[in-house]
Amino acid sequence: MNQPKLRLIQCGVGGHGFGWVRDTSSQSPDFDLVAIVDVVPDNLTKAGEAADIPEERRFHSLEAALAAVDADAVLTVTPPAVHIEHARLAFGHGLHVMTEKPIAGNIEDAREMLQLARDNNRQLVVSQNYRYSAAIQTLKALLHEGAIGEFGHGHMDFYIPADFTGSFRETMEFPLLVDMAIHHLDMIRAVTGRNIVKVTAQSFRPSWSWYQHDPGLKMLMELEGGIPFSYSGDWSARGRITSWSGDWRLQGESGSLHYEGHKILLGRCEKWMKNETLETVEPLPLERSGVQATLHLFAEAIRSGMPAEISGEDNIHSFGAVMAGVQSAQENRTVELREIIGEIHHRGHRE
Repeated sequence: MNQPKLRLIQCGVGGHGFGWVRDTSSQSPDFDLVAIVDVVPDNLTKAGEAADIPEERRFHSLEAALAAVDADAVLTVTPPAVHIEHARLAFGHGLHVMTEKPIAGNIEDAREMLQLARDNNRQLVVSQNYRYSAAIQTLKALLHEGAIGEFGHGHMDFYIPADFTGSFRETMEFPLLVDMAIHHLDMIRAVTGRNIVKVTAQSFRPSWSWYQHDPGLKMLMELEGGIPFSYSGDWSARGRITSWSGDWRLQGESGSLHYEGHKILLGRCEKWMKNETLETVEPLPLERSGVQATLHLFAEAIRSGMPAEISGEDNIHSFGAVMAGVQSAQENRTVELREIIGEIHHRGHRE
């Protein structure tokens, strides 16, 4: 039996938000898009026409939308600093909230959002859509099935010359670390089933960079269980590019798992490179991927009352790792996650 659709207000419908409206929120089998919100009139017009949202359900503020329409949930696809304002309004009106990543502009706002969700008994979900690609879900399955034996360490590269001239990313501090590496650190947690407990980061700005702040990053992390994981990236690097999900190497006792060139590879060899093999692994089929998956998980959390895998409570471990990286880069030292978010409780491996 099909359940009635939940009613959704989307805040932010320009740029990435327009893609949400056109391809996901207006097409969802779980939600009816009852209103859209944006501070730019042209964005409202374009998105409203694309999703067939009448003018009387297009608003310049979430406060105005909440006063005019009945809704169950809010999706905010806005700059991170705005998320706390939308969370206060939505939770204050008894609605559930899903934000785009990162969850907030700073750790204090993220903590407040978690507390608001608890106090109002509402779901807070973060759209960490990169988790829900066939490649990442396949890496996760292979690692947990023991395809390479005991997992020992890992590495990720990310090199894409992204140009955000004219957007908030052009001028934001630590654009790669805060705005993009949140995906990568969250995927590391999702694939390995381990939280990040320590971060040592160096950010930098190459001389040719078109960003005002640092688009480059070298970072060493320690995962639960003492597992080292390194990261290298540059959002202004011309040349051979990686995928948006990065290029991976997961090293185990009996082989290595790779994601590179949009292919999943399983490598094996004996000592002194004897009997080397490299097998291509077909990705697992997924019923839903990307933001379609995260929006569905949001609906499931609302209907069941159970936190989503990408709940705010889970995501604080990913966002906390990013903020630890910022502090490490600023202070030139290793930062433990408990300094940022308090003691970390071991979740164990997620199946």
